[in-house]
Amino acid sequence: MSQQPVPAPKKPLSRRKKIAIGVGVLIAAPPFIAGMVSEVNDAATHDTSAAAATPAASHSSPAAKTKRALATHASTPGPAQKLADLDGTGRPASEYQQVLDALAPRCTENRPHLTAVVNATLEDLQKNGVNDEDEFSVLQHLEQSVPAGNPRVNCASVAAAYATLREGN
Repeated sequence: MSQQPVPAPKKPLSRRKKIAIGVGVLIAAPPFIAGMVSEVNDAATHDTSAAAATPAASHSSPAAKTKRALATHASTPGPAQKLADLDGTGRPASEYQQVLDALAPRCTENRPHLTAVVNATLEDLQKNGVNDEDEFSVLQHLEQSVPAGNPRVNCASVAAAYATLREGN
């Protein structure tokens, strides 16, 4: 009869080990952040609206151009609605808005950029096998991780550190 090795029981991490992991994350985060910011910037520069796909006639009047720009802007969902749409869970956009309202004053990024950061973080988590998150939970964790007060914090780096911690578990 062959014996199978028995895995050692998991011990909770000591405070010292948690601090060491946190320091390790801070050291490892810059390359990860650079890649994430690059993805976010790429996503933010790609305009898939109908106005971008339709070439504007060079002989359009300024009033027509203004009207077209206003129509395009009005049809573009706000950051909270965009997160709600990406989640597709039926959670009202007002819940995303409440968390964004609490988070945005603490971050150096604006709301559309925060939306892109949350989405990129979720995609990275899912790509690395963390499938128990959605846009709202990532947004909530980010809001809980960013300290209140001044100066404002680069929330993309906080999101990257959060993703690194989650992927390591």
